[in-house]
Amino acid sequence: MFSFCPSSSVTKKIYISNDPAFSGVSDEAKSEYLSTSDSDVLGDLTEACTFSIKALSPKEREGAEIRAGAYQRSELGRLLFSQQPDDSEIKARWHHDLDTDERTALAEYHQYLQDCYIEMIRVSLVSIQNHGEEYTENLVDQLNLIKPESARVSVISELIVHIQRLSLLGDRPKSV
Repeated sequence: MFSFCPSSSVTKKIYISNDPAFSGVSDEAKSEYLSTSDSDVLGDLTEACTFSIKALSPKEREGAEIRAGAYQRSELGRLLFSQQPDDSEIKARWHHDLDTDERTALAEYHQYLQDCYIEMIRVSLVSIQNHGEEYTENLVDQLNLIKPESARVSVISELIVHIQRLSLLGDRPKSV
């Protein structure tokens, strides 16, 4: 059975799989959580950082994309992004062979995507609860305090996965 979010006003508590509170959780359980958002597979949640997100309406998603630069983004970069190989070595050689203007266009498109993710988080993230403290303002600034950079990128990536899963179904209830 599928579980759909019936409204863009719904909020959901989510967790980040690489939270140190889950260091004893198997990679399989973390993977299952990422694919289902079922926090029961993570075990004890009491020490974990909790992120409350709300579903984004189509209008809110579009607004986030516009603020990120949807009308100024590089269409060449978008095209190249969709054509890039999956294999990392082949991708590196493919990227190396791009002309300078193509590399610039691809880099600009990557930046657009990152900006889009931040804008989606800015609209969707309602609160962060960490070690008994609850944050409800300047939440993107709070995310930017996460160190090391790889952990911050991981948190942003997982937030986007959860936001998209919760948001992509529109405003009306779905039946299966």
